[in-house]
Amino acid sequence: MSDLFDFFRENESRLHERPPEKVWHQLEQRLDKSRRPRKRKIRFLQPLVVAVILLILLLAAVLVWHYSAK
Repeated sequence: MSDLFDFFRENESRLHERPPEKVWHQLEQRLDKSRRPRKRKIRFLQPLVVAVILLILLLAAVLVWHYSAK
C-alpha cells in the first residue's frame, strides 16, 4: 500500500497539469457529435396517455353504473 502512496507523492506535480486548449476543443467536438438528440415527445406523451386511460376508466364506470341501475 505504501507503494501507491509513494507513487502519488512522486507524481503530485503531474496531477495539476492542464491539457492544451486544442485538446479540450477536440474533446468537446467529439462529445457534441456523440450526444443523442433528446426525445421530448415522450415527456408530453405520458400525461396524455394517463388522461386517456383515466377517461376510459371513467367512461367504463359510468356505463357499468348506468346498466346496473336498470
